[in-house]
Amino acid sequence: MDIESSGETFTIAEDAAAHRFTVSHDGKVIGVADYVDRETGPDDTAEGTVRTFTHTVVEPEWGGRGLAGHLVRYALETSAEAGLKFRTTCSYVHNFLQKNTEFDKHVA
Repeated sequence: MDIESSGETFTIAEDAAAHRFTVSHDGKVIGVADYVDRETGPDDTAEGTVRTFTHTVVEPEWGGRGLAGHLVRYALETSAEAGLKFRTTCSYVHNFLQKNTEFDKHVA
């Protein structure tokens, strides 16, 4: 998915092999949202696969453009569309979820 910010084009995509979502500019990855997928166990309240977002970062020189927010929104929307519930150990994703309650029904 391409987005425009400050007159420039950025590409957000999933790199499933690396277990991460990326934001790129001119073909160079400048930010990531890492995740781990695991099947739920007998003590879980969710069923199936749960995606845990573990780390989000955008290179400092690209900060202040809202790129991390676009990246996390895309990652959560894509995960929800795939039928996954999600959790987070990442403070950025945690704060994003606090402000964007439309994802509440997908939180495991």
